[in-house]
Amino acid sequence: MGMILIVLGGAVALTLPTRPRLRDTLFQWLLGGGCAVALAAAVFRLWGPSPPADTTAPTGWFGIDDLSAWFLLAIVGVGAVSPSYGVRYLSGDHRSGSRRTGWAHALLAVLIVGLTGVVTATTVVAFLASWEVMAVSAYLLVVYEHEDPAVRRAGLIYVVLTHASTLSLLGMFAAWSGGSVARSFTDLQAVAYSNRGVIPLVLLLGLLGFGIKAGAVPFHFWLPGAHAAAPSHISALLSGVMLKTGVYGLLRVLLLTGAPPVWWAWIVLVVGLASAILGVLWALSQHDVKRLLAYHSVENIGIILLGLGLGGLAAAYGHPVVAALGYTGALLHSLNHSLFKSLLFLGAGSIARSAGTREIDRLGGLARALPRTAVAFGLGSIAIVGLPPLNGFVSEWVIFQGLLRAGTLPGGVRVASVAAAGLALTGGLALACFAKLHGTVFLGVPRAAGNSPSPGSEAGLFGSQLVLVLACLTIGLAPTVVVPIAARIASGFAGEVTATVTDLGPTALKMSLGGLVLIALALLIWLVSSRAVGRRWATAGTWSCAYSPTTGRMQYTAASFASPLLAAFRAVVPIRQEQGPAVFHVAPLDPVLDVIGDRLWRRTRAAASRLHFLQTGRLRWYLLYVIVTLLLLLAYLRTAGGAR
Repeated sequence: MGMILIVLGGAVALTLPTRPRLRDTLFQWLLGGGCAVALAAAVFRLWGPSPPADTTAPTGWFGIDDLSAWFLLAIVGVGAVSPSYGVRYLSGDHRSGSRRTGWAHALLAVLIVGLTGVVTATTVVAFLASWEVMAVSAYLLVVYEHEDPAVRRAGLIYVVLTHASTLSLLGMFAAWSGGSVARSFTDLQAVAYSNRGVIPLVLLLGLLGFGIKAGAVPFHFWLPGAHAAAPSHISALLSGVMLKTGVYGLLRVLLLTGAPPVWWAWIVLVVGLASAILGVLWALSQHDVKRLLAYHSVENIGIILLGLGLGGLAAAYGHPVVAALGYTGALLHSLNHSLFKSLLFLGAGSIARSAGTREIDRLGGLARALPRTAVAFGLGSIAIVGLPPLNGFVSEWVIFQGLLRAGTLPGGVRVASVAAAGLALTGGLALACFAKLHGTVFLGVPRAAGNSPSPGSEAGLFGSQLVLVLACLTIGLAPTVVVPIAARIASGFAGEVTATVTDLGPTALKMSLGGLVLIALALLIWLVSSRAVGRRWATAGTWSCAYSPTTGRMQYTAASFASPLLAAFRAVVPIRQEQGPAVFHVAPLDPVLDVIGDRLWRRTRAAASRLHFLQTGRLRWYLLYVIVTLLLLLAYLRTAGGAR
């Protein structure tokens, strides 16, 4: 029923182009209502009075088990707040006609349906069909502003990488079926347990295909451009939700194949650690708000993979408690990242729509004009850094517990505890990055003329942010609501759930409440001091050291703030720096895309140009190519048949 309402909402967006107000109203209610119905189904599955004890995939083309329901929470939860934000966000785009905006609304509905189909599919055909619907609709939304060459380039990189992901998954399913008619996930599970020799290839191809979609290093470079190019409510879905389909795919494969081999788990752990550290370092060097947030998605995918790799390692070495901690942390962070990253992207959209730019060094003082957005963005920043009392702390705390407990175990799994230091470094760098971002954007005075929005310009864009803020606070202040559910799902991978895992909820609750008390005390001190000062002294402008009144050029820029930290990591964060008496500018480089990718592209283009003579433009030559290819294929089939 929920999917029917979502499809109807998309259809309405296309059928009423001449009545935009009625179209937008019906679109919001139908899409939001459909997501609410689907959300209710997921909530009933997970928190119902008597949840099913098994975690195997249901039969049929589509169905919901615990794993599907968990990821469905993120999809339809974020999807429910997207239409109201999107309608108001796109209504200010004067370059877009009513029909073009209607297509954007319709594609949003298609994207949500595709995402839902991916996590609820129970057959190979349904999964791959939903995967393509998701990929194509996301591409069309990424290139919404296709007049910009940078947007077209981002769309091209995205479509190449996403189809590389699809080809890897086709290879995975082909290898997995082994020539049998394996149409459902239940069939694939039977093949996995009867033919263990195919599992290594399945896991490698799955890690490649799902890793590309998740944006893990070194296949992350499609992500920043695509997520920065799309409208902000679409970026929230892409970064907050679509990346998790890669995580879901890895978990689904593990659920069907059983405990992974040790070497595979080590690869996932190392890729996760590299993604977390490099993602936050690359984010620290960015000057575009949305690109910075996109690189933080690489970081958070790395944190999720740390939990997943730890769970696989502990399961392979026979330590179910640590395995449960790793898988539980990965599941929790998948949900939490969906919420706070979507909140931050919606905040970035409000900033860009109000100030007319996403360039951090041109912004400043926006807290006066966008006070509610400033508070919501600040809470989202606390969540993504992993500080209490927000939800990001809960999931990172569980992963930390797993890594630290791994250090007390015998055998090779204890080496995984080294990743705890990497996770701590990631948190510290993330704190520096969001101190830079929030301070530069919302505090001080505007750094460029014309970037001072009028008060009230955030009207209509804050409601969706408020819903996500409440969700982040709820999980952060009451982690016992979600931790036992995630632990129950993790039992399907780890083999058992112990009291140690379920006790993490109350422990995290105590720490979150402690953080809340500290915040309340700080607010109380601020209120008391501000009232006392207000009665004694008059408010005055900032003292500018006897110079003329303070201007935007007298403030720290994002580049100057991050430069000392980036200097320590210059080997892994290459940058182009322009420094002079009146300028300090840093241009970040992505070593994979800007160095390796560009060189590979230039060589490929040069090789293709040498073969240009084959493209004669004459039909008889093309027919000859087809005939020669068919003869070669027939010769191969005859030779292969004779060999058998």
